[in-house]
Amino acid sequence: KQLVEMDRDLQRKRREFQEDLNARRNEELEQVRSKANRVIKQFATDEKYDLILQDAVWIAPKHDITDKVIKAINANAK
Repeated sequence: KQLVEMDRDLQRKRREFQEDLNARRNEELEQVRSKANRVIKQFATDEKYDLILQDAVWIAPKHDITDKVIKAINANAK
């Protein structure tokens, strides 16, 4: 009986930990997304882009600005 209670307690603590971890992960990801979106919008304005797609199946390398955006994000992080 004691072992069953200990197992239930462990499972409850595991679920609570997982929920806390997921909430914290979502908070951090939202901060990263928000920062990235600000940088991308500024980049689009500065470089006079009419459209920037964040989720594309494929794009020709000559149109891929990923590295430029990453450099801009890193420059803003300093």
